[in-house]
Amino acid sequence: MTEDTYPEITHEEAYKGYTIFIENNADRYRGGYEYTVSDGGDELESGLVFTVEDGISEAKTFIDSL
Repeated sequence: MTEDTYPEITHEEAYKGYTIFIENNADRYRGGYEYTVSDGGDELESGLVFTVEDGISEAKTFIDSL
């Protein structure tokens, strides 16, 4: 079995009217975290990162580009 080296995280925050949500990647073999950006009902962006801080940064960069 693969050792899970990523702590269990659920992070949610609002930024410029959008919601950033970060949680552990469901694929335990790849690890890392998945982030999503939504405007309430629609998911606008998602991606995989290795740290929560990277997820927040990438999500904010996306929002700033809108």
